[in-house]
Amino acid sequence: MRSLLVGYHEGGKLHYAGRVGTGFSMQSTNDLKKKLDARRAETSSFDTAVPKGKGSGKRVVWVKPELVGEVEFRTWTSDSIIRHASFQGLREDKPAEEVVQEKPRAPAGRADTKAKPAGGKGEISASVKSTGAANTIVKLSHPDKLLWPQEKVSKQGLLDHYALVWPRMQQFVVNRPLSLVRAPDGVGGQRFFQKHASAGMHDKIARMKDPTDGEEILFIRDFDGVAALVQLGVVEIHIWGCTIDELDKPDQIIFDLDPDEGVDVKAVRAAALEIGGRLDELSLPNFVKTSGGKGYHVVVPLKPSADWDEVKDFAHDFARVLDQAAPDRYTATLSKKARTGKIFVDYLRNGRGSTTVAPYSSRAKKGATVSMPATWAEIEAGLAPNAFPIGDKTTLKQLAKADPWADFFKQGKPLKRG
Repeated sequence: MRSLLVGYHEGGKLHYAGRVGTGFSMQSTNDLKKKLDARRAETSSFDTAVPKGKGSGKRVVWVKPELVGEVEFRTWTSDSIIRHASFQGLREDKPAEEVVQEKPRAPAGRADTKAKPAGGKGEISASVKSTGAANTIVKLSHPDKLLWPQEKVSKQGLLDHYALVWPRMQQFVVNRPLSLVRAPDGVGGQRFFQKHASAGMHDKIARMKDPTDGEEILFIRDFDGVAALVQLGVVEIHIWGCTIDELDKPDQIIFDLDPDEGVDVKAVRAAALEIGGRLDELSLPNFVKTSGGKGYHVVVPLKPSADWDEVKDFAHDFARVLDQAAPDRYTATLSKKARTGKIFVDYLRNGRGSTTVAPYSSRAKKGATVSMPATWAEIEAGLAPNAFPIGDKTTLKQLAKADPWADFFKQGKPLKRG
């Protein structure tokens, strides 16, 4: 395979857009050839003949135009042909019929967008498409694919969960740096942590450069962004403790209670309640949520004023006070040896670039659970950290209650030391 002939849709026809002859590795060539061979066709699907010098007179193997590729290229010619094109990978998040000619654009809030793909990253039509309970312009490929096979939770089921919680969740994930846990083949398959853009990533997942080190930052602006994450097979959404507008001024402090194997859940609940009480004594507002796993997260909203070092130092000092007061129960030390039989009060989530799982995010864990905001009264009453599976009646009942974190950021105070 020497090159690909690519095109885009317009007016109900498939228009030829040029040839892509670089960017292929041996592995990607073999994988792509298998997919193309399965889609062989007798004739071309382009509305016009392929121009001479671009495949004419050579052996061309025609295929059904069903695959979508992401392509980097320098420019469009006056007759709508791409120049200096390089193949970046297949995209599974976009149906072929939605690929149109991309127009140059520079969206507000998005910097350094490197790719202007053809035949794979065109504009999406503005009409909203219904995907179950969720209205989004992002179309799921294979919506019935099970991300949690044992619990029978599909991509569509995950998207519907986010549609349900979105009015509550959006203040915690919109315009905030993200890291992603992906499991494209489901939580039983390969999982990986992703902080930067990759081929096949939807335009609704926005990107910017960190002004400090030039590293790429991912963020979303709206529900379409969440839908794009689901399409990628994202099973956990992790957030920085700041917004993209205040990268050096955190707006929350996180205490992640991580118990060692064998620590009773009652002890973990007692730890959360003790932390909440100590924060009350410091006149710091505090909220609690289940982790969706073994522990709880106690979170303090801040008015952004202190820098990352100040916030992390405060969190570290707070954790050490707990450790010193009850060294048989707590540790502020990360090492496995120090954590034996204890609860690690994880203050490390409060560094610049560190992340914690977002409120209402799913977890890549058995049970297809959610990290769910709760009231302190519910914790006192014995609420389990893994109490809320996606779509379960217990979860729906919880979401029918008043939002316990509705005024989270309104209660924020500046962090004062001393």
